[in-house]
Amino acid sequence: MAGIYIHIPFCKRKCHYCNFFSLASSKNRPEFLEALLKEIALRKQYLKEEDIDTIYFGGGTPSLLSTDELQRILDSLGSLFSIKHDAEITLEANPDDLSKRYLEQLNSTAINRLSIGIQSFNDKELQYVNRVHTAAEAISCVKAAQDAGFHHLSLDLIYGIPNSSLITWENNLKIIESLKPSHLSAYSLTQEPNTAYDVLVKKGKLEAPLDTKAITQYNILQQMLPQLHMEQYEISNYAIPHKYAVHNTNYWRGVSYLGLGPSAHSYNGISRQWNISNITKYIASIDKREIPAEQESLSKQDQWNEFVMTGIRTKWGINTQELENRFPKEWIENFIETADQWILKKQIDKMENTYTLSNTGKLFADGIASSFFV
Repeated sequence: MAGIYIHIPFCKRKCHYCNFFSLASSKNRPEFLEALLKEIALRKQYLKEEDIDTIYFGGGTPSLLSTDELQRILDSLGSLFSIKHDAEITLEANPDDLSKRYLEQLNSTAINRLSIGIQSFNDKELQYVNRVHTAAEAISCVKAAQDAGFHHLSLDLIYGIPNSSLITWENNLKIIESLKPSHLSAYSLTQEPNTAYDVLVKKGKLEAPLDTKAITQYNILQQMLPQLHMEQYEISNYAIPHKYAVHNTNYWRGVSYLGLGPSAHSYNGISRQWNISNITKYIASIDKREIPAEQESLSKQDQWNEFVMTGIRTKWGINTQELENRFPKEWIENFIETADQWILKKQIDKMENTYTLSNTGKLFADGIASSFFV
C-alpha cells in the first residue's frame, strides 16, 4: 500500500501561524494545474505500481479549487495509478469555502473525507490567528457537510492561543461534542520562525504563546475525551473507534508516499525528496519535463531515528520484536535500556515488547524520542 499527497499552494489569506508553503493569491493557478497534471505523469513510477489506499489534498487551501479542477486531478491519478476502490480520499477545506452547492458538487467526486480548518469556535480567537471565517460559519459548514453526506469529517482546533481562556477552550470542545465529527486534530499554537506570527510577536503587536496555558488546555482535552467518544491515537490526533486518518497513520508507520506540487515531500523507505517551494520555478521545471526536487538517501541511522520519532507518538508505540530484522541488535538493546529509565519516571508504559508514551510522557514526546536516536 502507498499514499499520494497533492499540495495546493493557494490561500485567500495567510494565517499568522502558518509555516507551510502557500500564496495569498490565485495567480498562476491555471498554469499550476497543468504543471501538476504533467508531474503526475512524470512521477508515475515512483511508487513502483503499489496499490494506492490514500489520496490527500493539502495546502494551502485545496477547497479553493473547483470540483471540475479536483476531478481532473483525480482522473489523471486514476489513469496512471492503481487506486483501491475503498481508498481514503481527503480534501482539506476552510469553512468559508464549503457552501451547500460546493458540498453537493464535491459529493459527486470520489472525495470521501473532509479535513476542515476550524481552529476555534470563538470569533476573537479566529481574528487573533487571522482566519477568514467566523465561528457561525464554522458550525454551519460542519452541519452542511454532514447533510451533504460527508460523515468522515476531521476538524482542526488550536489550543494555547494567547487571547483564549479555559472557558472558551471548554466551549470549543463542547461544540465538538455536539457536532460529533469522526476525527479531531488539536495542535498547540507555536511561534514558528519567519511566520507573520513570529514577526508580530517580535514587534510586540501580539503575545507569544504560553506553555502553561497550552498544557492546561491540552489536559482539559484529555479529560473530555470520554464525552467526545474519542481516543487519542497520536499526540495531536483523536478519533472515534476505527476512524483514524489512514493517510497520516501511514506516515507514522513508514508507508511509502508520493508528494506532488511545490514543496511536497515524497518517501519510499530508503530516500526522501522534496519539491522546490517556489511556484514559478516549479511550473518552469515541469514544463521542461524536469522534477524540481532535492533528494537525500536515508542511512540506517536516519531510518531508525525517523521510525522512533514517529512510532513513539502513536497509540501503537514501538514493538522491539518488530525491529529485530531491520536494525542492529545493539540499537535495540540501547532502546530498551533507555526506555527503562523513562518507565521509572512514569513517562513510558510497557506491555510485553511494546513501549508507548504515558499521558505525562506525551507532553515531552520530542525529547523522549530524541533520547533513542543513534
